[in-house]
Amino acid sequence: MPLHRAIVGCHLLLMGALTASLVPPATAVRVCVAAVLALPLLLTLRGLVQGRRAVLQWLAVLLVAYIGGSSVEVVARSGSALSLSIALIAAVLELGLLLALIRRSGRSAPSARE
Repeated sequence: MPLHRAIVGCHLLLMGALTASLVPPATAVRVCVAAVLALPLLLTLRGLVQGRRAVLQWLAVLLVAYIGGSSVEVVARSGSALSLSIALIAAVLELGLLLALIRRSGRSAPSARE
């Protein structure tokens, strides 16, 4: 599944870019904040790899918050933080691919309304 692998790649890129934007210079507070921000993404990674539909749907909602937060930061810094821009692009791309995967898997699943 190339679509599934692309989503996992975007997910890992998002986690890495968020961490890279927050940690330098490495202080205990910055590392803790980076860990707290990356934790929801890390918790959804297993379900994402396994392709669980409920996790995919929950992750789509979660990505909206990451897109909102990173877009505010990119605008506030006038686009000067490259890692935040990469995080924003990765989150938007992951959301788009994720919605395509959810929609595709929804067509192949039997209808629950019948």
